[in-house]
Amino acid sequence: MINKERTLTGAPVIIAPGKIFLVGEYAILERGPAVLAAVTRHAVAQFVPGLEASSRVVAQAVRHATLAIGESASALPPGSVLVRSDDFSAGGRKIGLGSSAATAVASVGAVFAAAGIPVDGHRDRLFATAYAAHQEAQNGAGSGADVATATYGGLLQVERTTMSVPAVESLPVPADLHLVVFWTGQAVSTPSMIEVMQRFARQAPATYRELIARLEEAAAQFASHIRAGRASGAVAAAGRFGQHLAALGQAASLPIFTPAFTRAADLARGLGGIAKPSGAGGGDIGVAMFAAAEPARLFVRALTLPLVAVAVDLDPMGVRRRAPGDCPPPRAGLFHA
Repeated sequence: MINKERTLTGAPVIIAPGKIFLVGEYAILERGPAVLAAVTRHAVAQFVPGLEASSRVVAQAVRHATLAIGESASALPPGSVLVRSDDFSAGGRKIGLGSSAATAVASVGAVFAAAGIPVDGHRDRLFATAYAAHQEAQNGAGSGADVATATYGGLLQVERTTMSVPAVESLPVPADLHLVVFWTGQAVSTPSMIEVMQRFARQAPATYRELIARLEEAAAQFASHIRAGRASGAVAAAGRFGQHLAALGQAASLPIFTPAFTRAADLARGLGGIAKPSGAGGGDIGVAMFAAAEPARLFVRALTLPLVAVAVDLDPMGVRRRAPGDCPPPRAGLFHA
């Protein structure tokens, strides 16, 4: 998925992966746990002297990175970061795999690398910097879970705490867990969805808190099953999470589960699995989960428009410098398309 042709000779090239929410949407905004997987769609970034920032995210990433590296910034000429994010589009339309977070992480990494600071040895520092930049670029919206996933890669539990950055825990990948990422063909504005949910929280705080508590419990159960390698238990917990997510949407008059998601959920259920929105819902990206490979393959074959399987694999490495001749890591076998 990485475009190796559209980069400049000589400048360090930094890549950062996208993300898929497995569970934890909305709950993480209230400091509940979320589990995400890094996927092989990448933002590709290089520091370029004399360049102007192409977006608010890039501008904030460069500013925060320059401040973070202190005296090392004196080695850099004025400039910005060139970012390619073609991987996050399909048919000319953006798909919700975390392009802005990957852009922030890759941009910070590009500034670090250009100043002689290796990304691999400063991942925690890079995460804190990219998290602050992304929060500022988005006016404080979002959980930062996508930034964590782009930084560390693999399968992660992310949870907001009283600390300055979310807490991140790497999770093992159960051998029998099989995922399918699918797209509804419909874009959605995550900030708009969150705004409606926040309004509901103010208007009906007791109901909101009760529904969020159910999401938090199901997400925690999912993470526990993942740690123990219990794919069947994880799939069941994700199914409960999806049901609670649908109930939250109904209570808030927010279409988290669109007809396309409901159709995908019915299809997955008939094959012994589950399917749910990945992220804010209302359209865009979903994920199906199974405890065996064959049902996942059957789910992919049975999808009909507007539902389309998205070809991704697990990215176990997170943000990193790409060197000439680098080979992609071996397929993890977690995703089907």
